[in-house]
Amino acid sequence: MANVNAVTGLSPVGTITGAPFNEQGVLYAIANDASNTYAIGDVVKSAVGNDANGVPLVTKAVAASVPLGVIASIRVANPGVSLQGTNLNLAQLWIGLSAGSYTYVYVITDPAVIYSVQANASADAKVGATAVPTITADQTSTLAQSSPFSSTYVTCDSSATAASMFQVVGLYQEPSNVPGAYNNVLVKFNKHQYLQAFGA
Repeated sequence: MANVNAVTGLSPVGTITGAPFNEQGVLYAIANDASNTYAIGDVVKSAVGNDANGVPLVTKAVAASVPLGVIASIRVANPGVSLQGTNLNLAQLWIGLSAGSYTYVYVITDPAVIYSVQANASADAKVGATAVPTITADQTSTLAQSSPFSSTYVTCDSSATAASMFQVVGLYQEPSNVPGAYNNVLVKFNKHQYLQAFGA
């Protein structure tokens, strides 16, 4: 059976150390951004600065970035004296262009986490090879309440080098996922803000 082309970004599934993923994220702020949308499963990198409360800033990564981590969730509302009367849009799972100053996200920053991510049409397992992410700055056309996740996927072909963002550590093990086009591979960060690059 062929794999379905259904990109959802990066999903944490475990750690390279064998320890269970602890499902923890670190709070970061996104300054008003007219160029990028943000969704669960997107890769982000550190940005210079912080908000008025000292929360560090992140911005969307590109393939050549040294990444910080992956967005695990988006804060619905900021805590204050009272949330009474605050409109909580629990269905809004992504951040659109120019969403305003200091929207908050929780980011998985542990470089040992393993993620499941869809590969491109020419993929095979290529376990042990590196992989290049395709990261779309403006995902407005693909993001909706029915499909709220990142459009990031990886390429596991000859375009990957020792300096590429990810290393493939396996093929996601489930009956519906088979080697070939659009398979889901398991990756870990090959380079990371808190990790020396593989092969460096």
